[in-house]
Amino acid sequence: MTHAPQQPMKKAMKTTMKQTRIAALLSSAFLSIPAAFGAQYQVVELPVAELGVDSYPTAINSIGEITVNLSSQFNPVIDVSLLNFDSATLISGLTNLENARSGDFNTADYEFLYSYITSNAESQFFQQIASLNSYVASEDTSILLHGFDTIDNDTDDYRNSATTTVRGINDFGYSVGVSYDGFYKLEYVTEDIEDITYVLNDFYARAFAQIEDDVVELPPPEDTIGGYSEAYDINELNQVVGIGTTELVSTTLQDSIDDCADESVRGDIPEASCLRSLSISTFASLDTVFQQRGVIWQLDDGNVANTYTLPMLIEPDDDDTTIYSSTAVAINDLGIAVGTSPAYYQNTDTLTSAAVIYDNDNAYTISEDNDEEYDIFASYATDINNNDLVVGYATKSILGSTPNKFFVYDYDSGIIDYPDDFFDSASTVPTAINDDNMVVGFTEFEETSSGVRRVEGFVYDYRNDIFSSLNDLIECNSPYTIAQANGINENGEIIATATVSSVNKDITGEIELDEYDAQSFSTHVVAVKLVPIPGGSIDNCEAYEEEYERQGAGVFWMLFIGLFGLARFVPSRAIKPVAS
Repeated sequence: MTHAPQQPMKKAMKTTMKQTRIAALLSSAFLSIPAAFGAQYQVVELPVAELGVDSYPTAINSIGEITVNLSSQFNPVIDVSLLNFDSATLISGLTNLENARSGDFNTADYEFLYSYITSNAESQFFQQIASLNSYVASEDTSILLHGFDTIDNDTDDYRNSATTTVRGINDFGYSVGVSYDGFYKLEYVTEDIEDITYVLNDFYARAFAQIEDDVVELPPPEDTIGGYSEAYDINELNQVVGIGTTELVSTTLQDSIDDCADESVRGDIPEASCLRSLSISTFASLDTVFQQRGVIWQLDDGNVANTYTLPMLIEPDDDDTTIYSSTAVAINDLGIAVGTSPAYYQNTDTLTSAAVIYDNDNAYTISEDNDEEYDIFASYATDINNNDLVVGYATKSILGSTPNKFFVYDYDSGIIDYPDDFFDSASTVPTAINDDNMVVGFTEFEETSSGVRRVEGFVYDYRNDIFSSLNDLIECNSPYTIAQANGINENGEIIATATVSSVNKDITGEIELDEYDAQSFSTHVVAVKLVPIPGGSIDNCEAYEEEYERQGAGVFWMLFIGLFGLARFVPSRAIKPVAS
């Protein structure tokens, strides 16, 4: 593999970034924690959290716009025209069949129908409801990103059929992510004169960029049966990085597409239905059908001007039939991107994953510390700032375990640091670094010999080598536990995923009451912003320690899907529905 060359220090950013800060009064619609007892950060719950069950932030720009993904959005529209109210399931499950038939649902029937419909996701005969919705949010606004969703001609409104995952935003307001293609209804009459309504789309999912209401499709270099692409980040030059299908490897996919075009082969179904089934099966086995590579899309005036396929750390032979996958997850304003590439483990023929830096047409990996005490099995880069500092994590062998240990790599000097976290076997993953060289992410906080370890958000001051739990920097009596820090902007504002005990709400967003008209509470995941407090100091939390210990451990598995399924650096398909 090629290591990054040592280079002279680059000049400051080539582009002048907008530094205007949006001035806004804190709305009563969100919760805030004042600095009455001393703290370094004020916790502000974003109002977008009130629109659904759980919310997960992913990025923040310099003017305070935050990208957030919301699971189980309240008040989903139910299309009764696609329901068979004469079915045994609906007859036995609904409390008021006739009212439900006309679209007048009580809460119990509303929740029953929503569960019934979403349990048939991917069915061509059921309404498709987005399991994840994306927003650009601030302290007082929440703007829905529709992605590739479609307009229902009957309602003249969006169907809410396209599951979206937003991951990045720049200072010009472009947000990027991945979206299902929107669904539409296709009426079909069989040879037996039976009317059937199909619910279809034209491709499975692909990357998008959106500014206000304008959506830009970011197609993959290879788009057979739609291909696949995801976008992870965008810089101030409007360069978008991600992953896309680049070469069709399957020798049978095109034959299957041809079969769909042949009525005598596909049978008495629409061609679009046949292609939809093929799209679903192709996505399920994507890693065996296509080569996938890191991609840069260059936007210009709301259009894709160029698409670049990035190299890997290895150069396969012409006759190599191995299917490889690499990705780019972050890019700075000098056009240098980082991500993960296949590589050979310690000069052997064994494949592993390695952090990669894409500079011009070259791919470099991080320099290894020859004095490192522990073996490194794999590494992953997660972000890069405009000082060319790369952050990521490496899987190491330490004391019989293989934790992920985070690093800061200076691309210009070739020097790598592995900062100390809370204990040797703790896994620590950085998610972002700003131009003040402040790193945020999440780390294992408790050392246990077995079972699930609690995770907490952290902030690391690279210049002063100070690693801190964010829960130590907010008020001791805060109702929030910071489970992950997801991003940090140039103002030092941190967006984070927190847990909080809050009242349970029904599908309409109203407070649930039991048979005794009493409220119930449970732990929910919410998007918050941590605002630095000028002159703030660390609170003395000894008095609150016992209560804090009780709060933190029980929700890790609920967080696991949100933290790992939505993180921009995770190679898995984050477009898949997020469980709540």
